[in-house]
Amino acid sequence: MFLNNRTRVFSRDQRGSLLIEVLVSVVILSTALTLIIQSMAASLRAIQYGAGYTTALILLDNQMCDLLRKGTAKSGLRETKNLAGPAGSRTGYSYSMRAEPSDIVADNKIVEVDASVAWRSGKKDSTVDLTTFLFAASNE
Repeated sequence: MFLNNRTRVFSRDQRGSLLIEVLVSVVILSTALTLIIQSMAASLRAIQYGAGYTTALILLDNQMCDLLRKGTAKSGLRETKNLAGPAGSRTGYSYSMRAEPSDIVADNKIVEVDASVAWRSGKKDSTVDLTTFLFAASNE
């Protein structure tokens, strides 16, 4: 019911309904914003882990390329290095490699090479492992 063009009169049944509507809309908006912020934080964590994983794979690939460039591997080789991450990164990477005679061939002409890169991302320790086979270096 309208008294004039600017004034609106509510009956007793309609009093307080506007307040409830505003409270419900505030609850819905705050829930939506909370979910959006949580999904963005999860995405940022996934991006950070992916960047660390990619860097570890590149470092491992570089170390394996150095080994493959030589063409052969010496049996009994053990190597451990601490590698720096990308410029500006505080993440440190550690690399380890082990070469042992393979049990595939009886005359020990093939060496099994196990290499891994480990790094710490936040509170989580992560590793990438790789196993390959190379010809054994001759002892001549």
